[in-house]
Amino acid sequence: ATYVVVAPEHPLARRVGESDSAVAKYIAETASKSDLDRTSAKAKSGVPAGESVVHPLTGERLPVWVADYVIGSYGTGAVMAVPAHDERDFDFAAAHGLPVKRVVAEPDGAAEALEEAFTEHGVAVNSGPLVD
Repeated sequence: ATYVVVAPEHPLARRVGESDSAVAKYIAETASKSDLDRTSAKAKSGVPAGESVVHPLTGERLPVWVADYVIGSYGTGAVMAVPAHDERDFDFAAAHGLPVKRVVAEPDGAAEALEEAFTEHGVAVNSGPLVD
């Protein structure tokens, strides 16, 4: 994961929106969109929450974003984004200049730079000593 994203209706987004006008404005703007509109939109919109979380396996600090492609009523409404291997996360990372860390390579081990999400089966890379 290289960032965390929460739905606009997530409690963390609402808490941040109480003191961050950009987040509050974004929450208000997305409130009128249907879940279908939010998930099918080509452009992935969002705003930084100004918060970070600690990755539970690596200890890295990950920035938190509020974005409408995550739906509050689906699961927890929060996603640890792995943009190298999820199309929506990849599109969002590309649009907002967020890092893309490949953790699955081609079955032969090739791990070229990605121009789109790699969603096929492969071998683990960049995943730590217990997995690589």
